[in-house]
Amino acid sequence: MVLLLLSLFQGGCLAESSLDGGELKCGPRDLTPECCLKRNPGDWQKCTGASGPAEAGISVAMKIASVGASAALALQPIIGSAERRGVELATDLRSDVEAAILKCVRRVERQGNDNYFDGESPSREQCAELKMEGQTWAMYLGAFKHSLAWDCIHEALKKLLPHRYLFEPRFRLNERTGEWEYLTPKAVNQTVSNLGWKGLEGTIAPDIVIMDERGVIIHVYDMKFPCPESNVASWHRYTKAPWEPFRQDEIYLDALKAEPWLVSPREGVKRR
Repeated sequence: MVLLLLSLFQGGCLAESSLDGGELKCGPRDLTPECCLKRNPGDWQKCTGASGPAEAGISVAMKIASVGASAALALQPIIGSAERRGVELATDLRSDVEAAILKCVRRVERQGNDNYFDGESPSREQCAELKMEGQTWAMYLGAFKHSLAWDCIHEALKKLLPHRYLFEPRFRLNERTGEWEYLTPKAVNQTVSNLGWKGLEGTIAPDIVIMDERGVIIHVYDMKFPCPESNVASWHRYTKAPWEPFRQDEIYLDALKAEPWLVSPREGVKRR
């Protein structure tokens, strides 16, 4: 996810959103950027904190929080330190976890293409075409495939690592202490209610965080769905303050003290 982090958070009013025939339906209390834009067409500042789709930089259409995502919430994540180091997963268990995530990523890659391109991978030209105002097919498909992945990954991880993973947990740098801190879904909900998504500017939200038995963060994964599929999966580089000119993975590592890994359909699981 990028600086403005338009990813959805778990629980609360997001349960009122649904997909019906590929279209987003919103409940009256839904605070997602997608639903805000549906109610306030063109008001990007109010709904995303960005002046427009180009500044927002990522899809704002189809990332719908699933039951699986909210069910994953258990331990409150703790950022490791020299005094409080996490215990990494055993090699065989980590291998199983990564294989499960990758299996889901490859499955939803096929499902997304089946849904919109009759099972074919879209061409470079198709990826660059506009799906809707301010949004290319590449942006749309990336977010849509993310939305498909959560339940699949939840079903796998709840068996391998019950209560030890989170989807899109959000973190913020405390300027007073200089330390990163976890924002609970309740805190995120309150911020969006009071300030809009502009209030979350500068926060980060990696796709998947794995914790040890005490809740210390030990592994971080981000899913990427390149379009076309021949593109190399890569980390986003920030182009505005406060994180310019750093890459996403550099901020994740500095903030969460755990090595971030990329997961993509063609390249599998790879280090930054």
